[in-house]
Amino acid sequence: MAVPPRVLQAIVAIFIPPACREEVLGDLHERCTSPVQYCRESLLTVPLVIQSRIRRTTDPPLLLMHALVLYLSYFTVAWLIDRAALYDQWGLLRLALPGLVTLLGLILEDAYAKPGHRSPLRMTRGPLLGLAWAFLLEAALGSGHSGLTLPFWIALCGGSLGLLLTSAIRLLFSPPSTSPQGRV
Repeated sequence: MAVPPRVLQAIVAIFIPPACREEVLGDLHERCTSPVQYCRESLLTVPLVIQSRIRRTTDPPLLLMHALVLYLSYFTVAWLIDRAALYDQWGLLRLALPGLVTLLGLILEDAYAKPGHRSPLRMTRGPLLGLAWAFLLEAALGSGHSGLTLPFWIALCGGSLGLLLTSAIRLLFSPPSTSPQGRV
C-alpha cells in the first residue's frame, strides 16, 4: 500500500467540503496504491462528494424563493431605471444571468459550510460570494461586448437589492446545513 504525497492530499482536501473531508480523505488514503491512482480516484470521487453535499444542503423550496427574489430584484430595478432594457433582445434573459450566478454562489457556500451554528454575519457570505461572481460575469460579458451585459446601474442596484433580500431570507429561513445532520 502506497502513501499519497502530502502535497497531493492537501490539494485534494481543498476541493472536498469540510463536513465530509476527513472521511473522504481517509477512504482515498486507504485505497491508494500509487500517486497516479490517487489522482484518478480523487478526480472521480470529489465531484460526486460535492454533488452529494449539495443535495444534502439545498432546500428546493428555499432555493426557488431565492431565485424568485433575485430575478425580481433585477427586474424591479430595470423597471424603475430603464424599462427599455426589458424590451431589448434578450432583455429578460439578461436579468436572469446574474441571479443564476448568485444562486450558484449560495448553493456552493451552503455545501462548503461547516455544519453547526453559523453567525448572522456568516449567513451573508453566500449572497456576497454570489454577487461577486455576478459582477465578474457582467465584467466578462462587458469586455466581450456581449448583448447579454446589463447596464451598470441595473447590475449594481439589482445586485444590492438582491443581496439585501437574499440575506434576509437566509436569516429568517436558516439553510439546512446549519443543523448538525444536514437536513432538518
